[in-house]
Amino acid sequence: MFRYGKRLGKLFAVGGYLPRILLASVIGFVTGLVAVAFHFSLGWATYVVRLPWESAGALPKWSFAFVPMIGGLIVGLVIYKFTRTPEAAGQGTDNMIRSFHREGGVVRARVAPVKFFTSIVTLASGGSAGYEGPISQIGSGIGSGISRLFRLPKAMRGQFMLAGTAAGLGAIFKAPLAGALTSVEVLYREDFESNAFATSIVSSVVAFTVYIALVGTEPAIAGVPAIPFTNGIELLACAVLGVLCFPFSFLYVRCYDLCETRFARWKIPDWLKPAVGGAFVGAIILVFPQVAGGGFGFIGEIMHGLVPHGLFGILFLLAIAVAKIVATAFTVGSGGSGGVFGPSLFIGGVLGAMFAGICEMLFPGAVRMPEMFILVGMAAFFAGAAKAPIAGVVMVCEMTGSYSLLPGLMIAAVMHIAFSRPWTIYKSQVLNKFASPAHRCDMDVDVLQVTSVGEVMEPREIKRLDAGSPLSDALKLIDLNCIYPVYDRGEYAGLLDMQAVKSTFLSSPELAQHLLVSDCTVRAPMLAETMDLHAALKVFTRIEIDELCVKDRQGNLVGTLSHSAIFRAYETLVSSNQ
Repeated sequence: MFRYGKRLGKLFAVGGYLPRILLASVIGFVTGLVAVAFHFSLGWATYVVRLPWESAGALPKWSFAFVPMIGGLIVGLVIYKFTRTPEAAGQGTDNMIRSFHREGGVVRARVAPVKFFTSIVTLASGGSAGYEGPISQIGSGIGSGISRLFRLPKAMRGQFMLAGTAAGLGAIFKAPLAGALTSVEVLYREDFESNAFATSIVSSVVAFTVYIALVGTEPAIAGVPAIPFTNGIELLACAVLGVLCFPFSFLYVRCYDLCETRFARWKIPDWLKPAVGGAFVGAIILVFPQVAGGGFGFIGEIMHGLVPHGLFGILFLLAIAVAKIVATAFTVGSGGSGGVFGPSLFIGGVLGAMFAGICEMLFPGAVRMPEMFILVGMAAFFAGAAKAPIAGVVMVCEMTGSYSLLPGLMIAAVMHIAFSRPWTIYKSQVLNKFASPAHRCDMDVDVLQVTSVGEVMEPREIKRLDAGSPLSDALKLIDLNCIYPVYDRGEYAGLLDMQAVKSTFLSSPELAQHLLVSDCTVRAPMLAETMDLHAALKVFTRIEIDELCVKDRQGNLVGTLSHSAIFRAYETLVSSNQ
């Protein structure tokens, strides 16, 4: 099986454009089927979970507040106890971005099924999260798995991982162009992955075709009236709404980061944290039931005539927007499985409705159809929070089935980004391709060859580990965030594999008592301090390790060098030559 996979892999690696398109089609087809399964499974699970509150002899409404906590407990147990798949916790899109930049486009095979199940549990039990995070990570897992099956090189694994992401987004939101744009734009704050656009388009279109054939062609947000864009007053109002979004996106990002950081530092079992987050969400749902789940049903309600025209209505929508921000932070930041893209559309839509109410109250009749601001707010808020202006605008157009508001959507998105450049909801985003480890071979060779490793390395004393020592003893003396060379009978044998060590503790802590340091050692060369940075970069690319030891002419350890240090040195050299 693997022999044939390797042969096919060679075909796809060197066979040109058409074989890559064919493989992207396969990824799109498989991801489309999974998206269909996710859609129907979520609908069934939501119906079953909420049946006791909607049938005859229904339970009191307040009792539903306990359901998110129960759902969080199930999610925590599945992720941390039963499957030991911590990558499935939190927002899936950020995990996908980190896999592309830092992990060579590799997603463990178990991530997709675990994310599938835990996301359904989170959403069906009332957790405030989006669909896009789960399906983007599931799609990226499918793309990564198929890439590994065909033994594709690292440079192509990321490309097909993005194809899987595009397929998942294009299918679940019925937005093929937006799915492809999101997958290549969300990786960076000020750039996009142009090499992956063609394969992402193909996979997204194929997945979209499979999805609508089995689910239906109705837009994700149905019943939106045609709203033509006609005058400069409306354009100015859209720009003002874009500016209005930026303090709320700052609150959204800060609140999420704060929750994620506090829960990560909290000294309680990881499997219990989603349940605690669910308990807070349940308390919020008691007051604002509109924030439960994805929330697109409420957006549809306000779109169909419930635009506020008084101070009470405006304050009510303001409270719902803040409640959604806090509920999403507790749901996803505590380790619940979901996305932050969907909630950002909800928050933006509610802010747009609030802005429409303000316009009607202060300038009655100035805007022909105030509900247009609901759509403008959705596009603007996501564009600024995720630093994806094109994807955000096109996503709203395709989800609603209308491009008539495109000028207003674009100006609002640009205005929001202009005021929100310092922050993003996706922490794994990098500034551009030069800041991405996935593109560290794209640097100018001539610039790298004039600088030696010794000029850039970090000089420091490095603790050596003996290959024959028990792993449990060594772990008492080291920091898991540093690197440690391993010596066997006085000869350099490699580096302690921190990923293997962390995986050992996560899966079975007692196993460390029976392992030697040599059992968790990975073969990794030392860098000579006289080596130039281009040669060092080729070593990093070949072995896919982020930091290596440096030796002098006598073979003595004198420091360490990381790939990020090479990038910083490159950036300094380029800047000084301009």
